[in-house]
Amino acid sequence: MLKVFNYILFRAILPYEVKLGKNVNLWHRGLCLVIHPNITIGDNVNIAHGVTIAGSGKGMSVIGDRVTIASGAQIIPRKGEPYTIGSGAIIGAGSVVVGDVAPGRTVRGQRANS
Repeated sequence: MLKVFNYILFRAILPYEVKLGKNVNLWHRGLCLVIHPNITIGDNVNIAHGVTIAGSGKGMSVIGDRVTIASGAQIIPRKGEPYTIGSGAIIGAGSVVVGDVAPGRTVRGQRANS
């Protein structure tokens, strides 16, 4: 019932199976957020709207502490394997991340030019 309410109100899919750390901040109330059930999210993580965090049926993927994921980012497993987003990493807006990100690293997609 909670999943349905969350989806109707915010268009968000945040399954109860997701393991959330302390002080996880869903910017814009988690609008259009999609998170796979096999995800562990650390402490003090910021996640913007329109983010997709895919998972793997082969095990838990981990998002470390103090990670920021900007709007429109997509995080997906490489070859269906679980991944780790290291503590302190920053995922830029509109990025498509496939697999692991090292701790403290900033990743971003290509900038559009006019």
